[in-house]
Amino acid sequence: TDALAVYGGLVNVSTLVQCCGYSVGQAAQPILSQNHGARQGARILGVLQYALYTAAAFGVGWTVVLLLFPQPLITLFMVPTDQVLAIAPGILRTYGLSFLLLPLNIFSTYYFQSIMQLRPGSAFGVSVARGLVVSGGLILALPTLFGGQALWWAMPVTEGVVALGAAALMAHSVRRLRAGKY
Repeated sequence: TDALAVYGGLVNVSTLVQCCGYSVGQAAQPILSQNHGARQGARILGVLQYALYTAAAFGVGWTVVLLLFPQPLITLFMVPTDQVLAIAPGILRTYGLSFLLLPLNIFSTYYFQSIMQLRPGSAFGVSVARGLVVSGGLILALPTLFGGQALWWAMPVTEGVVALGAAALMAHSVRRLRAGKY
């Protein structure tokens, strides 16, 4: 019950972090799309660079805030009991590691939608992997394999796995853009 209470506050923080990822994607998407249509690869690469730096800044910033201030964050969303205050830092710090890559993963879906490169399913694949397939599998598997506390590692591992896939797809996309293949 106490862990569920902590998760309730954590979901609110996660929503804020996700909104940062959405903001980067929504700001970049029309610029990326227009330049892709105009076959302006250099501009696409420039916008991509700015967006990736911004997503990284949001990821690092939110992760640092959560690592340094877990108890004050939880008190923003509830009046915690002593038991909740005792377990909150461990839960928030573990789950909060996912915030390092979360903005990048969200931005990547906007990027792939914008350029429709590789296959149109790249954006969909990243979204489904992140939101259902990888996370769902880990939520089921980790507690069974490593005990209940391992549940909090599901999202950091999910974001890491998805980031590897998204980065590989982006790298392929960048190589194609540099080669003039749209």
